[in-house]
Amino acid sequence: MTLPLGAAALREVDLRGVFRYSNTYPEAVELVSRHDPDGPDFSKLVTHRFKGFEQAEKAFQMAGRTKDDDGKLVIKVVIEAGEDEL
Repeated sequence: MTLPLGAAALREVDLRGVFRYSNTYPEAVELVSRHDPDGPDFSKLVTHRFKGFEQAEKAFQMAGRTKDDDGKLVIKVVIEAGEDEL
């Protein structure tokens, strides 16, 4: 791929490459959906939950942090819809 590095430099744009393995999503979804009692507990990856979409701004602010006010790691933030939002 050819990138216009001169244009990026003039605009002071940061370029970051991202690597991922292709065709791994179906396997990952199957692994997480399995709920194997001997497998990993993926629910522990959700470290912070916010109820209702009115909490979305706070949720996004938390997601941008590495630790919360108590020093707990922020790994995955989830916004749970309220009953009236479904």
